Amino acid sequence: MRAAEFLIEKPVESSWIVDLRFSRPSKTLTMRLSNGREFRIPGMTRTTFERWTNAPSKGRFFHTNIKDRYQVNRIK
Repeated sequence: MRAAEFLIEKPVESSWIVDLRFSRPSKTLTMRLSNGREFRIPGMTRTTFERWTNAPSKGRFFHTNIKDRYQVNRIK
């Protein structure tokens, strides 16, 4: 398997979120914000990651579908 198949990184159009990186083997998402903070979200599915990156509002998707359903850990 190639490295690109392990880690998927997508820059997003959002005033709050800069990019989302998804690790397939660990099912962990890393979210980087415009203020430089980074958060790791374990237990993420590829389907949820795709839905999030395709959502019209990344911030609204986070607050509606991620914030209270997943463990969100600040790493930076």
